Amino acid sequence: MRWPIVFAGIAGAAMVAIGAAASHGLAGGDALAENWLRTAAQYGLWHCLALLGVAGLAGKPGSSRLLNAAALCFAAGIVLFSGSLILRALTDIYWISRPAPLGGLAFIAGWLLLAAFGATRGRPGR
Repeated sequence: MRWPIVFAGIAGAAMVAIGAAASHGLAGGDALAENWLRTAAQYGLWHCLALLGVAGLAGKPGSSRLLNAAALCFAAGIVLFSGSLILRALTDIYWISRPAPLGGLAFIAGWLLLAAFGATRGRPGR
């Protein structure tokens, strides 16, 4: 699986930039917007690392569809959760953050799929 590594690299760089921007006042002194940016960057970076871990596991014998699904969930979570918080912080469009809870659910699903992989590792057909 190459795409998770590429995605994690690009998203990780973006999250570092967003976190730095939040620390240097990109939101123009708006404390709530700066908090959204920090939260987006923090969750995004943690899940970039999770995505890299999944990609590393996928290269091993016994990898499965569960790992592919976990990778998709982590990537979707980064886009939906972190992306919508970033857009909300940088725009006055209040409804743009509505996908954030779906992104949070995608993160949770990714972790549960990773746990399912661990529980079934080595079983045929998984």
